[in-house]
Amino acid sequence: KAEVAARQSKLNDAVTQLDQVLTKTNDVFGVNANLPGYSGTMTQEAVLQEIYRNRCIELFMSGMKLEDSRRFGRPGPTDANPERNRNFYPYPNVERDNNPDNTPMDPPV
Repeated sequence: KAEVAARQSKLNDAVTQLDQVLTKTNDVFGVNANLPGYSGTMTQEAVLQEIYRNRCIELFMSGMKLEDSRRFGRPGPTDANPERNRNFYPYPNVERDNNPDNTPMDPPV
């Protein structure tokens, strides 16, 4: 809801929706944000940036990052080697130990 309001230039509504996520204290599972409300600049770009940042935090490891990046217009890879702009985690040592011939080298950071 916050993103829709921000894209429609209803910044006060967007910040109200965003603050509901930031200041949430009544989560069923006890995972509360309990953060201060949004106090940044009231421009569409700044509010959308904060919404994107909080979506990255709240939806971590849910597979939503690519869709959000496209929708928010984040730049993709800029050169012929697109792996240089992506985030990779090193292969676990147990994978290397169990399958040393088939585990590729970690990508350069």
